[in-house]
Parts: sequence; structure tokens; C-alpha cells
Amino acid sequence: NDIFVFNSALGNGNVDRITDFNPSQNKIHLDDAVFTGLKLGGLSSDAFFAGRAAHDSSDHIIYNSSTGALSFDSDGTGGAAQTQFATLSSHPSLTADSFFVT
Repeated sequence: NDIFVFNSALGNGNVDRITDFNPSQNKIHLDDAVFTGLKLGGLSSDAFFAGRAAHDSSDHIIYNSSTGALSFDSDGTGGAAQTQFATLSSHPSLTADSFFVT
């Protein structure tokens, strides 16, 4: 079982690549100091959206399974742009259960 920890500042030059993520065995941990606005503990299903972009204001973790892009959007459908922080090379099926906020 692997845990992938994201605790570095977000930015265009800081996109990690995960090549071997297995949703049944692995978790992605998000540092609440970086991923602001997320509640500690398991990621709520309201805060996760699988698609190209947020579809409402509560969507903060966006996963595009077509490209493997994993992004953070601080305000969902508001004016702030989403920032990609990882690419999952194998394009696994992710849900909110794949994440934990620390």
C-alpha cells in the first residue's frame, strides 16, 4: 500500500507524475495548508469531481480520467483557475475515497 503525499506549493512547474496508482491499495494525501478550504479527514464526495473542470462551487479536486490530470480548484466554478498538481499515467478510476486531507 502506497501513500502519495502532496504538501508543496502548487504551480505550473510543480506537477508530479504518478505511474503506479492502484485505487484499491493506495491513497493520495493532501496537506490542508496547500489545499485550502478542504476539511480534514476523508475527502467529501462533494469536493471531488471527475471531469475536465469543476461543475459547481464545492468541486475542489478535479480528476480528468481521459488525460490523468489531477487538479485543485480553490473556488470550484468561481473566477480562480484550477491548478494541475499531478498526472496519473495509468488513468485509474478515482473517487473521493482515494483522498485524505491532513
